[in-house]
Amino acid sequence: MRSSKLKFLLVLAASLVCGPALADLPIALIDESSLSYNLSPSNYDNSPSNYDNSISNYDNSPSNYDNSESNYDNSASNYDNGRSGDRRLIDKDGGSLKFAGYYVAAKNGTTNFYSPRGKRMFYNPKKGRGIFGGKDGSFCGVLARVNGEHALALTERGAKILLLSE
Repeated sequence: MRSSKLKFLLVLAASLVCGPALADLPIALIDESSLSYNLSPSNYDNSPSNYDNSISNYDNSPSNYDNSESNYDNSASNYDNGRSGDRRLIDKDGGSLKFAGYYVAAKNGTTNFYSPRGKRMFYNPKKGRGIFGGKDGSFCGVLARVNGEHALALTERGAKILLLSE
């Protein structure tokens, strides 16, 4: 009996440590030319021409149901994706906090970023830090630390997509 309680506690502790940690993700604007080589699209790991990052790769494609706007897990009508959800994109423009969308990690490992209306804006492939345009696969930014916190760091192109999807 004692050993089964111990096993239960170990499994519970492991699930708490290994479970998905979802939180708000702030948006930061960056100048693409100021990115270090490790984060820039000049680095093949972050390049849209790398097949792992390509929108032609089915794992990243909008035609993959895991990435689809019509999948309820990705839908704006899913409570977890709303203003009160736990995976919000937050724009801290001018000091005030603004709900700018949400992100969803697909079963295939791709993380998708959606507008508040549920339109796919960006994706982050399972093997990288780069952020790519949801329609054309262009380089739009990186997941990086900005001012000491993890952020969705968007280039001018990414900011334009974000602005147009409001």
